[in-house]
Amino acid sequence: MIKFKIRPRVNCVTPMTKEEIYTRFSDFLKRTDKPILGKKLKHHIELRVSPEERHYWSPVLNITFKKADQGTTVLGRFGPQPKVWTLFMFFYFFALAICFFAGLYTLVQLQLGYRPWSIWVLLAGIALLILVYVAAQIGQHKGHEQTEWLMTFCSEVLRQENIRL
Repeated sequence: MIKFKIRPRVNCVTPMTKEEIYTRFSDFLKRTDKPILGKKLKHHIELRVSPEERHYWSPVLNITFKKADQGTTVLGRFGPQPKVWTLFMFFYFFALAICFFAGLYTLVQLQLGYRPWSIWVLLAGIALLILVYVAAQIGQHKGHEQTEWLMTFCSEVLRQENIRL
């Protein structure tokens, strides 16, 4: 079974300079047969799946570069599209807030000797946390093939066979 991480990462060192990497990414984006789009921003590159193949769970790969002793360190982080990430963070914080306040209220009820009915709200908050986590894992599984496309593309550009998630 594949182990999923919340935001998988890519780390490698390449002998190329940052400018050479930018040039190679541009060249490979023009020649690739995979539906991958990329754009160079000030200090990093963002790779996405093209709109024709993109779905709600499609990943985005943000790649940054740091100068290293033997070339350039490439740091990449996979994640969902920003709108998906924002929605899931909202639900996580909402569920955590429910758990926090329901937990406090439950403790107060127990200390005062009242019947702790708020424990049901606490359990509902925990259930919501689990539900959001499971939904995120299902979405990551649905985007796994496209994650592999982006990973393979990145490996080809950087001439690295040992890049792993």
